[in-house]
Amino acid sequence: MLMHLEPFSLVDYPGHIVATVFFGGCNFRCGYCHNPSLVHITEKSQTSPSAVVAFMKSRKGLLDGVCLTGGEPLLSIDLLPFVREIKELGFKVKLDTNGSNLEKLQEIAGYLDYIAMDVKCLPEKYDALTGCANSGSMITRTINWIKNSGIPYEFRTTVLPVWHPIEDLHAIREFLESETTWVLQQFHQPPPPQAVLDGMIYEGYSEVWLKEIGKILNCSVRGTR
Repeated sequence: MLMHLEPFSLVDYPGHIVATVFFGGCNFRCGYCHNPSLVHITEKSQTSPSAVVAFMKSRKGLLDGVCLTGGEPLLSIDLLPFVREIKELGFKVKLDTNGSNLEKLQEIAGYLDYIAMDVKCLPEKYDALTGCANSGSMITRTINWIKNSGIPYEFRTTVLPVWHPIEDLHAIREFLESETTWVLQQFHQPPPPQAVLDGMIYEGYSEVWLKEIGKILNCSVRGTR
């Protein structure tokens, strides 16, 4: 389900000016998720596929494309016809995904210009982090497919000490392989009254440490000053 539209973004699709479309619903239950309202769909939808298509028609020549994010966009039954219409208008399409549904990804792959997939942790820790059975094997299949798809991509990990000790980060780099594009993202605890999905308070690594480990692991780093 499409939930809402951010009409202008300079950060959601690096190097492009886009509108960001948020989808509700997610099959993962990551405790530190900063979009709990999208996971549980606790808010009323503020838009629709037809409304977004109409908006994009009015922005031809002004925007480069759209970023599809969530939640998990691949769960939406609206996604395939929606993406087809956006591409027919001549826009680029970037997809943010958790990588758990390779078959749905393959269905829309021909309409995608960029894929950003979350790599939450090592595959063997996925079930504990996401609350989703067999999710480690699901994402492993998707990672392998993306790397050979010919579609520009990045893998990205929001880094927290509780889930990502230094040895795990080295192991993830080895798992992804040394030249694979991997982005480390700084975790930011939402300010009250907002909260993460499980309501806990999490500590992130220091920005200095994250930048240093990014250099060691050949990763870009986002979310730092």
